[in-house]
Amino acid sequence: MVQYASDVEPIFPNRYDLKEYDDQAKRISGKGETITYFVDEAKRERAVESHETLVRLMAEQLRKHGALPKANRYVDLSARLNGSDFLFEMKSTTEANPHSQIRKGLSQLYEYRYIQNVPRGKLVLVIEQPLPKKLLWMDKYLVKDRGVLLVWDGDGKFTCSPESKGQLEFLS
Repeated sequence: MVQYASDVEPIFPNRYDLKEYDDQAKRISGKGETITYFVDEAKRERAVESHETLVRLMAEQLRKHGALPKANRYVDLSARLNGSDFLFEMKSTTEANPHSQIRKGLSQLYEYRYIQNVPRGKLVLVIEQPLPKKLLWMDKYLVKDRGVLLVWDGDGKFTCSPESKGQLEFLS
């Protein structure tokens, strides 16, 4: 795929001369904010849809194992299962943003555990896609260093590392 960095460059040039590029630049000037808005809105809609799918899939999984999934305006999902409290944060991810999304989710989980006063609550970060190879270290960091269980959607079926799986029996 060819990724254009410039908004003023025609995607389908007709004449392949510089005048065409100048014409495109004139058409785009002043409209950059509108175009950016629509692009950002499309990204936001995709993220919201992905987030809702993750919440729904995890809630279904929890219900299958006898838990009553709960949520509020801040906490994406929570459940008590087999005497353990779980707090879930769902993050939509793309190839470009898993690191930043994981950072956001991590801080949110700590905040929620404090605000909800569940100091022994197990924190579960659910992302949309498996970690890319360059970020595989984050699974161990989250689980071993931070005590946060990482789960990802594998086409409608959640997957996690063996370290997390032992604490997430409801995923089997």
